[in-house]
Amino acid sequence: MQSLTAIDFSYNNLSGLVPGTGQFSYFNASSFVGNPDLCGPYLGPCSSAIEGAGSTHTRGPLSASFKLLLVTGLLICSIAFAVAAIIKARSLKKASEARAWKLTAFQRLEFTCDDVLDCLKEENIIGKGGAGVVYKGVMPNGEQVAVKRLPAAMSWGSSRDHGFSAEIQTLGRIRHRHIVRLLGFCSNHETNLLVYEYMPNGSLGEVLHGKKGGHLLWHTRYKIAVEAAKGLCYLHHDCSPLILHRDVKSNNILLDSDLEAHVADFGLAKFLQDSGTSECMSAIAGSYGYIAPEYAYTLKVDEKSDVYSFGVVLLELVTGRKPVGEFGDGVDIVQWVRRMTDSSKEGVLKILDPRLPTVPPDEVMHVFYVAMLCVEEQSVGRPTMREVVQILTDLPRPATTQGDDCEAPIREAQSSSSPPPDLLSI
Repeated sequence: MQSLTAIDFSYNNLSGLVPGTGQFSYFNASSFVGNPDLCGPYLGPCSSAIEGAGSTHTRGPLSASFKLLLVTGLLICSIAFAVAAIIKARSLKKASEARAWKLTAFQRLEFTCDDVLDCLKEENIIGKGGAGVVYKGVMPNGEQVAVKRLPAAMSWGSSRDHGFSAEIQTLGRIRHRHIVRLLGFCSNHETNLLVYEYMPNGSLGEVLHGKKGGHLLWHTRYKIAVEAAKGLCYLHHDCSPLILHRDVKSNNILLDSDLEAHVADFGLAKFLQDSGTSECMSAIAGSYGYIAPEYAYTLKVDEKSDVYSFGVVLLELVTGRKPVGEFGDGVDIVQWVRRMTDSSKEGVLKILDPRLPTVPPDEVMHVFYVAMLCVEEQSVGRPTMREVVQILTDLPRPATTQGDDCEAPIREAQSSSSPPPDLLSI
């Protein structure tokens, strides 16, 4: 109030220091009479007690405000901490329930879910694909297993289960010499771990197209072809209901320590499709290079689609080449073989794997003939897997005995009496 030049504070029992600056410089001592505890430039000096009291009085409101802010802050922090503790407790309870693992065994097992979980380490990974990550594990009793960790979408008891548990139970009951055994699986509300018997020699694709491909002699390749055909034949004709593999390829034919073939990953493509997983198209409807032509316009696969894919595997065994990537853009192994051989058995010598030192030409032409039947454009023209087994095992030799079912005996690929002729000398 800069216009204020006179005011009367007298006889109000005031105390403290009267400022001598601002408008107070216009007032005189008469304005402050009757207030013995006042002091200032024209009222007399202040005692130390009064100065201290004045100083305390001046800082009092600031100190109270600070205390109020401090108390308010502490209260807010306490509430926030309590809310966070409640949320954390609920999340821990949920996580604990999610980690409640259950082991479902399809035969007598000498290990637990904890033993299986110990296998899930980065250094134990032996394969990755659309159907999950595969780990190698060694159980406490020394047994070797393969653990497949399925994608998160394929979870037990979830809204996207779509019969997963029932399907796995069906697959777990399958027992066949040429099908990889599903020993059991561990599950919780988040993850499924399938436990299979371990195949030391990996997949046919890895062996055939890797550095060891040249060591797969013809009689071994023929044996693998027949054994894999028997496994697929069992799925198609001896299971009730029949099981479609949906992703037949050389990488899904596994080899044990004796290079005996075992079909793997059967049925998993259906689980991926049902669960809504779209991360890998090749895992849902077959892999590129193996997909039957009818899939392009029907978007469905049946047993004849598996037959087509198996025909591609036979061509891989004969040529030693991968299904795609070696023949130019848009050309797969089926198109390349047709162009090179004009689909005649005699033309097989033009496409034969050069790493094969010696082969029986009649057997090679016979396997090639079966392969071309399997990869017919029209599905109705393809044989069934039971017919494939019969034709494969019915080699064009007088001494062989024709088989009549999926378990027809494997013919010897090479004569024991005389070595097979070398192609270079034909």
